[in-house]
Amino acid sequence: MSDVVRCELPAESRLAESLPRVAYVDSFAAPARIPGQDMVAIYAAALGHMPEAFKRLIVLRSQLVKPFGIRGVSREDLAQPIDISRDYAVGDRIGRWTLFARHDDELITGADDRHLDFRVSVLRTPDRRIVLSTAVMPHNAFGRAYLTAILPFHRFGVASLLRNASAAGRF
Repeated sequence: MSDVVRCELPAESRLAESLPRVAYVDSFAAPARIPGQDMVAIYAAALGHMPEAFKRLIVLRSQLVKPFGIRGVSREDLAQPIDISRDYAVGDRIGRWTLFARHDDELITGADDRHLDFRVSVLRTPDRRIVLSTAVMPHNAFGRAYLTAILPFHRFGVASLLRNASAAGRF
């Protein structure tokens, strides 16, 4: 049985404020088991341990969407570990994405391109949950079509990353 559940975006999250408008948002939560863990370590625990099959799919997706102006990632990008000892500042890259906001209880990263902007939040709630949320703002018809096509894979992937991190006791 999984301890990862789909949930509403927590009221204390600043994710919705990170984009001018949000067309899509989802959130998944798991219990936090390591008290006082640093947010960069939690972020790395959730997003820094991608299964090999996911990496292959993301590289394939990157190759397929590159001609349409959507920034992709390479195998080398995905192989870079997140340095949990580094003091990241807003504007730095943390893993594959840019750090847009850093708080004691939440990190918000993401990327912008001509078709859509997205943000990813990793939040530690007062009731000791780790909530991984995504917000997306498409800019045009292609961005909306891409979002529609990718959502089933996104939901499965995000839930799996959180489930794997929780099961491994990384947060």
